[in-house]
Amino acid sequence: VIMKGWEIFVHSVRLVFSNIEAAFKVSLLPYALSGLAFVFLGAQAAAIIRAGTPEVMMAAPASLWFGYFIYLLVSITAGLWIAVSWHRYVLLEEYPNSWIPTFHGTAIVTYFGRGFLIGLLIIAVLMVVSTVLGLVLVLISPNAIIMVGVVAFAVASFIFYRLCPVLPSAAINQPMTFGEAWKATANNGGTIGVLVFLLILSSLVANLPNQIGGADTTIGIIYSLVIGWFIMLIGVSVLTTFYGHFIEGRAIE
Repeated sequence: VIMKGWEIFVHSVRLVFSNIEAAFKVSLLPYALSGLAFVFLGAQAAAIIRAGTPEVMMAAPASLWFGYFIYLLVSITAGLWIAVSWHRYVLLEEYPNSWIPTFHGTAIVTYFGRGFLIGLLIIAVLMVVSTVLGLVLVLISPNAIIMVGVVAFAVASFIFYRLCPVLPSAAINQPMTFGEAWKATANNGGTIGVLVFLLILSSLVANLPNQIGGADTTIGIIYSLVIGWFIMLIGVSVLTTFYGHFIEGRAIE
């Protein structure tokens, strides 16, 4: 169990670094568009949201909220564009021939729809789990909310990775049901636990320099963008590896 989780993580990291040129080609343009959208459209609204007070948020002009909405739209589209392109490159060997990756509109819409349904399912399950667990633990300890949060995260991660093969399947136009994905990834709870732990640990370590030196400096911002790119591609590679291994029966090398 521990080894398979480790092998999936290492294989996913290796996918990015051993195919770095292709990774750049499928992602740099969409990633840059997302970054530009944030700089020009989302930064001010994000600062208002971080301020947190209802008075400040209510006083924000409609143009800021509209800009933030456009930023979210561009950012989500860019992320889906990258994910679909990377899945197709790895699973179908569809090599990007230029720095403008092919925009597979139908696959992107389907990918979003499947991800949205997974999100709704996770929310529904978490509402039940959090309510029941909260009612039980609050009688035991006033700090139960922390335990509820940990359990909720574990349940969400478990459900997501059990169902995640439906996402790459949408990207390569090989649709599968949630039931098929759930069956294919059965008996891998421990593997998922190890994998999620490694992903969180690596993300914390990668962001440590900014925690020490500050993320608001020019160097810190550039570092955050670079690390964010790697974390995103590795995360998408994990989904690709899940599909390749559990659905197509590929060996994890």
